[in-house]
Amino acid sequence: MLSIFHADGGQMKMQLPFAIRCSLTALLLLWSGLVPRGWADLSTARARFEHALQVHGGEAFMQLALKGVRVNLDVTSERGGKSDVKITLYRKGEKVRTEIERGGETEIVGFDGKTGWRKQGYLVARIAQEEVQTILDDRYHDFVMLPLLYKDATLLDGTESKLPDGRSGYRVTFQLPQLPHHNSLPKKPERKVHCYLNEQDQVIGLEYEAVDYETDELMRVFEAYHNYRQIKTPVGEVLMPFETRLFVNGAQVRNQFFTALDTSEVPDALFERPPSEPPPIVRDKLPVKVPFQMKRFSLYVEVKINDKGPYLIIFDTGASRSWIDTKIAKEAGLERIPKTDHVLALVYGLVPAYGAKAKSVKIGDAEIKEVVFSVGPLDYTPLGDDEVDGRKVIGLLGREIISAFQVTIDFTTRSMTFEPPDAEMPKGVVIPFEMFGDHILVTMGVGDKQQIRMIVDTGAATNLMPPSYEPDKSVCVWMKLEDWFKRMGEFFEGDEYEFMTGDMRVMRLNKMTLGELRFGPVFAFQKPASAVASDSALMRKGKHGLLGIPIMRHYKITFNYFREQMVWQPHTASERAADNAGYGIQWRRQGKELIIRWVMPLSDADLAGVKAGDRIVLIDGQSPAHWSEKQLVDRLLNTRPGRPLKLTVQCGKQRLEFNLVALNYEL
Repeated sequence: MLSIFHADGGQMKMQLPFAIRCSLTALLLLWSGLVPRGWADLSTARARFEHALQVHGGEAFMQLALKGVRVNLDVTSERGGKSDVKITLYRKGEKVRTEIERGGETEIVGFDGKTGWRKQGYLVARIAQEEVQTILDDRYHDFVMLPLLYKDATLLDGTESKLPDGRSGYRVTFQLPQLPHHNSLPKKPERKVHCYLNEQDQVIGLEYEAVDYETDELMRVFEAYHNYRQIKTPVGEVLMPFETRLFVNGAQVRNQFFTALDTSEVPDALFERPPSEPPPIVRDKLPVKVPFQMKRFSLYVEVKINDKGPYLIIFDTGASRSWIDTKIAKEAGLERIPKTDHVLALVYGLVPAYGAKAKSVKIGDAEIKEVVFSVGPLDYTPLGDDEVDGRKVIGLLGREIISAFQVTIDFTTRSMTFEPPDAEMPKGVVIPFEMFGDHILVTMGVGDKQQIRMIVDTGAATNLMPPSYEPDKSVCVWMKLEDWFKRMGEFFEGDEYEFMTGDMRVMRLNKMTLGELRFGPVFAFQKPASAVASDSALMRKGKHGLLGIPIMRHYKITFNYFREQMVWQPHTASERAADNAGYGIQWRRQGKELIIRWVMPLSDADLAGVKAGDRIVLIDGQSPAHWSEKQLVDRLLNTRPGRPLKLTVQCGKQRLEFNLVALNYEL
């Protein structure tokens, strides 16, 4: 209450708005010289933010954050229009549950304060550490969590300011606690939250810095709140924004429209990981062994869709969902699902698609019912030209089909065994994994010190190192892909990796580990982080690498998504002996002389100093002048891994001797 005295000695009392009273009080204190200006700004900021909490419901508003709340939202793009995405959000202190309904499918992500899980269809899986970190970062970045922000953060200052969307407001700035997982980031977020108030002390915006854990890049996020509505709850009325406009790095990315609020008791069990449901597989014919073909390190199996086919499809653990060509979907009679238009992000680029349901999919006699495919034109991608023995490939067999079974891939017999997911797992090296979205994510070692995150991808014909990996010369040598192709010359005139543009590297890593497994040398590609922006959609988006077929093919591997485990069984000595290896050299005849035609870049021979144009004098001390072509191929190209070779060459006037070991040189 402020008293104003008139000249006649009378007194008038009037009630001024809370924000004005606080500002006047601070000014009076400043004028009297009792406090420094910074204290007054902080005092005003504290008073106005406390008043904002009261404006939005006071104690009732506090209950939303502490005792739990359910909020229903419709989501649209920034262009507006009818929403095809609905979100149900449960918040209770540190606990979060988000249900996303899109195109007839629902995905649920739960977080109990320490660990998280994701439910898609019948499968419930642990979410990866990057997704847990995102949830931990975002626990204060929500309108209903403002009371917790004031409780846990440090108030820094308050000032008149412009909002990122151009409106005027009073900005209150808080400092959030630092988080341990930010220490490993190349650039740490500032962990400040700016809360904007209007003249009535309504919260009209939140601004903060967020981490994109797929790229480790920082994003500037602004949430603009509009069109407030008074909502009755069992604990009192609260003032909620009807519309939230989300901006990232200055660009509007979506609108959220508040549709319902429920403040009834939110049970803790809601945030606990539920059991997986039985997958829609036909169990009575399992286990089933089916053959596959391997061409250019891609795995091809036959499938029947709605009893049409068989069609040839790529078995791809790296595909987030199964994808088939538009013509095949029509031929097999798939039922198109309304409002499911979307864009597939593939390594080749972005492809328009829609959802369609098949009543039955069979891989041999292994059958799964009611499968939703992404359907789009293969002609937009290199898969449009992919064929095996004259048969066209129709698409990718992805996560939602593969995860319904326990699948064992045997590269020696070129066969896959499909079993129920609760079948006994074979003996071998058990490798636990995390689910990063729909992908199998593991941590691998490089050398003795570095660790990288890799997606296990049977659709990857190459190994791909993460863009952020910094090569260590003690364990890695590399060269530009362009230089590698020039060295290989006519053998690689048709670049099958033309989608990997720019500064692509070819690497040789002397040692990589996965659990107790050790690999080396390993050949891999890498798109350095500094050059990723020029490349395809997937390579722009992701700090993880790909563990591909060149490593996997030397093992028998079992995948079980329900247990979140793989079992790797190394090939036996006889199986390894049957696996072809070589020394990284090719030759040509010049009369009775053998001339080295090329040396594979980064092979042992290349690193030792063998050069194209050198003349082969002796192989293991014997002259090869009269050897047949078959003898040369069997000794130099198709030998057993680990077999030593003493190679003597004439280089100009010098005779040089090299001791080499046969390896699987696989890019």
